[in-house]
Amino acid sequence: MAGNLSIECGVHLGIQVTAVCVTCDATLVCVECITGELHQGHVFGKTSKIADDIKRKLNSKEANYCKVITSLESDLYEARVMKRQQDSEQKERVDSINTQRLILIHTVNEMADDFISKYEIQTQCNCVQLQDAIKDISSKLENIKRHRADIRRVIAEKEDIAVVHGSRKLTDFDEQRKVYPELASIEFTSGKVNTHQLKLMFGGKDVELEGREFLQGAQAPTNLIHPTNRGSSAGGHIMRQGIELVLQSSFKHNATSYVTRMCGESTGNTWLTCQNEREITLVDRTGQVQKNVTFDTVVISMTAVGENTLLVCGFDEREIRKVSLPSGRVTSAFSTGKLYPNYICTAPSGDLFVTLMEKRSFNVTSKSKRVLVRYSQKGERKDRARHDDRGDALFVWPMRMRISNTGEVLGGTNSTDKSNNHLVFLNSDLTVRLRYLGNGKVVSRKEKFDTTTYKPDTKYAIADFIFDKFDNIILCEAHSRRIQLVSRDCLPMLTLQSTQEHTPMAMTMTDDDIWLGFTDRTVQVYKYKWTNSWTTN
Repeated sequence: MAGNLSIECGVHLGIQVTAVCVTCDATLVCVECITGELHQGHVFGKTSKIADDIKRKLNSKEANYCKVITSLESDLYEARVMKRQQDSEQKERVDSINTQRLILIHTVNEMADDFISKYEIQTQCNCVQLQDAIKDISSKLENIKRHRADIRRVIAEKEDIAVVHGSRKLTDFDEQRKVYPELASIEFTSGKVNTHQLKLMFGGKDVELEGREFLQGAQAPTNLIHPTNRGSSAGGHIMRQGIELVLQSSFKHNATSYVTRMCGESTGNTWLTCQNEREITLVDRTGQVQKNVTFDTVVISMTAVGENTLLVCGFDEREIRKVSLPSGRVTSAFSTGKLYPNYICTAPSGDLFVTLMEKRSFNVTSKSKRVLVRYSQKGERKDRARHDDRGDALFVWPMRMRISNTGEVLGGTNSTDKSNNHLVFLNSDLTVRLRYLGNGKVVSRKEKFDTTTYKPDTKYAIADFIFDKFDNIILCEAHSRRIQLVSRDCLPMLTLQSTQEHTPMAMTMTDDDIWLGFTDRTVQVYKYKWTNSWTTN
């Protein structure tokens, strides 16, 4: 036996240990033990050989524990980062909710505090779970470091008997890594709100709720459910809010061509112009013509300015025409210089926004001018948007332009080829807000995007779009022939009308009426209704 260390047998006092009983899990034995009945027929080994075997196994474990420690330290760092992110996201989301509720209807205002409270509770629960995970990982890390230190002491031991004796005190350590807690994006303990309503109000993407159906794909329920502060969490009242499109009228407007542009009046009537037509027509909800105004060029867009004025863009003209009502007299409003106007719209402030280009072509060069310009009502140029923050082109072929009811968001269609376009959203200062490529794809302001080379995986083209009174966006998509509702951050909310027989090409809104023009030359007028009903749970 190597070394001078001797250990007395625990069974036969006064007799020194001379060997190890392999059969009895490396029990130290003396000569009396070996010859006694207790160890009869057992296998014995020299302490030096057994100690070498133990060290070899422990060396392997020590190397593995080094990897486990590295992994656990990484897990600990990630968990702490996730906790900080949860704290930051909570603050950002609460700020967003507080801003959003200022422009929501009175009923939603009553719910805002309740939503915020529940969101804070959930994120606090997430942070508690992460703190528990941090505590567990930290504890496991400390334990395995102590265990590793014990192993290293045994490995460093020079006395064989001490190695055998010390190894008996070691126990296997659970090397399995701690699984992160599953963090819910938001959870309402009352279980009275469906995922779609949360997307509508707070712009959440991944929402999980108890007791309600989950939103599947792009299809959403047409009933929206609001929890209220009335009653306790175990019971109370539920307000169900939904959107109804109620058909008011349908009529054929033109015998040969379909409507391409619409402009609603405060009277509830709407101005229409058709494909390749040189006139605009004012009609009521039944299609009865109230007035015609003719031009010497094809009309491509129009907007109302006040009660008695229309501004019109012509296809081959580099100026904006003014129509004085009720006379219908057409005069020049202002010149657009060397650029051809495509679309004109009026902001709540009275400013005019016009999309323009130097040449109607999909070819874009460094000399191309594809711009959105802000004008005063007198035609004085105030501002323009041509490039994004990185200096890349905003548009290939800028077309339709709409402004939200608050005037905070501008949206324009950007045609990239004959079959495809997407939406470009700008802030009121004409900085890029985001791009909506369709089918739920959004490109943020921070992401680089080359509109001149972009080719979508599947065809997507917005024929027309409008903002509703909540500044959600109603889209007419040409290829799917669907009418959809998305939030102003372009999160899918509802399919208002599934695939139509004919393509919806033009739309406008007068009060709560939506006017739709289809390629079969029909115009349909719908009542856009938000309905409320209360039930007791």
